[in-house]
Amino acid sequence: MVVALAAAVALTASSCAKSEDDAADGKKSPAAATDAGQKVVTPKPGGKTCTVDAYGGEKLDLKGATVGFSQSEKEANPFRIAETQSIKDEAAKRGVKLLTANAQSQFSKQISDVQTLLAKGVDLLVIAPLNSDGWDPVLQAAAAKKVPIVTIDRKINATACKDYVSFIASDFVEQGRRAADQMIEATGGKGEVAILLGSAGNNVTTERTKGFKERVAEKAPV
Repeated sequence: MVVALAAAVALTASSCAKSEDDAADGKKSPAAATDAGQKVVTPKPGGKTCTVDAYGGEKLDLKGATVGFSQSEKEANPFRIAETQSIKDEAAKRGVKLLTANAQSQFSKQISDVQTLLAKGVDLLVIAPLNSDGWDPVLQAAAAKKVPIVTIDRKINATACKDYVSFIASDFVEQGRRAADQMIEATGGKGEVAILLGSAGNNVTTERTKGFKERVAEKAPV
């Protein structure tokens, strides 16, 4: 694996393993406590991967590199606090110059933030997208500068290895299934249920809802 991609994985891996149910003091919710936790899946040897060369970027030495990180939401959520801090900690360990920006849950600000990071000359971009759509201006600007992009938590609707190098996140469909399992256990599979959706326009909301509905239809059909 090329150095730039390895850098992005190292900077973001610890944040992706963090559950949004984890409290700021590190304690987990009852549902999370009974779960074995999320698993890190390693691609099989010989599997299709993307490299910085294939993307069109340049290899870089992680030590001394400048990485831009764009956080999507206000850091009132313990998950976002832990995510940003873990990236800062890993960057400091590896000698990475880290530039950060927080969109404060405003998509127009996130686009502007990332464009500013590009203007400052970052070698690599790590983005936690607020929305999945609307990234064309950023993707085009990064491609023009040959700056690799790694997205975390949420997908952007774009082409892997053409518009971005890698996407690191959880299995959100499986998260939805697990939430349904907990609900079915608590209710005995009976009762009326309301689904309170998260922010619209991103794959997390869509995939968690899909997994939840699939499991309810399987184990507690109407």
